[in-house]
Amino acid sequence: MHAYKFQVLNKDSLSTQFIFESKGERTIVKAIEYSFIRNISGRKVYNLGFGDFNEKNGMLIDDINSNNGDMRKVLNTIPKFFALNNEAAIWVQGSDSAEDFRAKCEIKCKKKCDEICKNHNRRIKAYKYYVDKNFVQLSKEYIFFGFTSGKNPDFVQYIPNSEYIGILVYKKK
Repeated sequence: MHAYKFQVLNKDSLSTQFIFESKGERTIVKAIEYSFIRNISGRKVYNLGFGDFNEKNGMLIDDINSNNGDMRKVLNTIPKFFALNNEAAIWVQGSDSAEDFRAKCEIKCKKKCDEICKNHNRRIKAYKYYVDKNFVQLSKEYIFFGFTSGKNPDFVQYIPNSEYIGILVYKKK
């Protein structure tokens, strides 16, 4: 596993931000933010957010794709987050998975998709690909649940190569 230089910008009971420089066609300051959502079964659940970092207001802009190949950097913060919050859980769902994503995408989309938006769920697919590819190794330290879609959405034990719209991750004790 590669080591990347991260700066922990803030850590409080509601959020933790990791800041780094993303190098590609251009250098961009990026942020990974774990934001408290709610308690589930006595554990604090945090949303994993990722995007460009607005240095003026300290906010994360998660609807921009730089395509700099930073997914591994994002996921490498998970052990760092659990080191700070051992009893927490992490919720992962792409910003492109929202109900209103397609309508927003159509406004500025260059792909002009027909029936199926090619950008919808792209981020969760990238996260799932990483988990699926490394599932045996990751399962030694983490427990994964997939969140299903459809008429009765629910959390189920994660099975690689299955369809999920979100992933819930716990660190094993």
